[in-house]
Formats: sequence, structure tokens, C-alpha cells
Amino acid sequence: MVNQKQLIFISGTGRSGTHLVGRSISSHPEITARIEEPYTFGLITRIATTQDIAFILKTFLFKILLKFRLAKVLKESSNHVLEKSHPSLWLVDFLSKGFKTSKFIFVYRDLEPTVSSMLEHKGVKTWYNKLPQNKINRFLGINSSNVTEFETYSLEEKCALRWKSHYDEIFRLQKKYPQQVYVLKYDDFLSHPDKILEDVSLFLNISNAFTIETFKTESLDKWKSKLNLDQLKRIRKIVM
Repeated sequence: MVNQKQLIFISGTGRSGTHLVGRSISSHPEITARIEEPYTFGLITRIATTQDIAFILKTFLFKILLKFRLAKVLKESSNHVLEKSHPSLWLVDFLSKGFKTSKFIFVYRDLEPTVSSMLEHKGVKTWYNKLPQNKINRFLGINSSNVTEFETYSLEEKCALRWKSHYDEIFRLQKKYPQQVYVLKYDDFLSHPDKILEDVSLFLNISNAFTIETFKTESLDKWKSKLNLDQLKRIRKIVM
């Protein structure tokens, strides 16, 4: 029985390896895994993607419902609960107040491999059809400086702006909540999982009893054969 149960949120930039990191950390015998469970994942995603454009009251009610469901999940578990829902990055201010003992593990990758993976993933691309592209939306990377031109950008440029928005938010939150936030780079995790998991055990204040998988590190450079020089030039320029 765990005396001080905590919610552990795994989030980060989309297509950055949050699924693999979440699975690895949830291999711990004192952690119950919830990898994009519909009971909470749908709510988290809806709030994160629409809170900048939806009615304030509607977002507030969704947040209250989410808090109730997360509290229920934590109460019914005898272990720590790992919630792998990568859009939860955009709810950290709310979640940290509602769950004082919660911890947040953010995963990120560099610009180029992230955008390359986004371009190959059908689910990522559908967000540009589901959500308006002429309104400020942090999830998509639309802000006051690019909102008027965003619709005219190429898909890879839009993905790059989404990466930058998530990247900036990760390090803003790390600075704001240094005791609750741990940031790791996906490449480092694949290359040195034992070192990263040792750090995670100290961060979560639990034993280092994780099961380390065998990873294929050759996938780290896959993006180099996927993005052409023109795409690389444009995505690097637009995030400057």
C-alpha cells in the first residue's frame, strides 16, 4: 500500500515519445498505468485544444468534471497513478492546484524529428481540419503574431509552430514548478534509459524498480531521410 499516492502526468510535444516513456515508467510495481484511457484522455484533449476558443463557462465545467474523474481514479487505486495524456501539458496550472502531490514528466524532441513524425501521422494532421486556424490557440501554436498568416503556412510550418508552442510551455512550467516538473529529452532516454530512470526514481521518491526495454536508437535519425532541404529551411526559419 502506498502511503502518499500521487498522480504522475506524462506529457510533452506531440510525437515526442511520451507513449514509450509512459510505458517504461509504469513498469514500476508501485505505479498503475493509464495510457490514454478514454475516461480521462478525451476530456484532457478537448480542454487542451479548445480552451482558448471555447466559452469560459464550458471549459470550466469540463475542468470540474476532469478533476472529479481523476480524483476518483486516484482514490480507487492502491498505487501511484500514471496518466499518459500528452495534451495535459496545457492543463498543468489547473492540475497542480487540484492535486497538490502531482508530478509532471515532460518529454520533448528537437524540432526536425518532431515535425517529421507529425507529417507522417494522420491524427496529428487532422487537428488543422478540426480546429479554426484564424483564432489564437496555444495547442496549435497560433498566437497574436502569426494568427493573420497561419492559414497560409505549409503543413510543416504549422507543425513547427506547434512544436515551438509546446517546447516553450515545457520550459516555462519547469521554471514555474521546479519541484513538480521533470523534463527529459527523448533521444537521451533511448540512449541512456538507466540514467534517466534513476533520475525519475529520485524525482518521484520511489525505488528504481523499472523494467528497461531494448530500444532501437537507429530511429533517432530517421527524419534526415524524410525532410528535404526546402522543408528544413522553412521550419527552422519560422520558429526563429
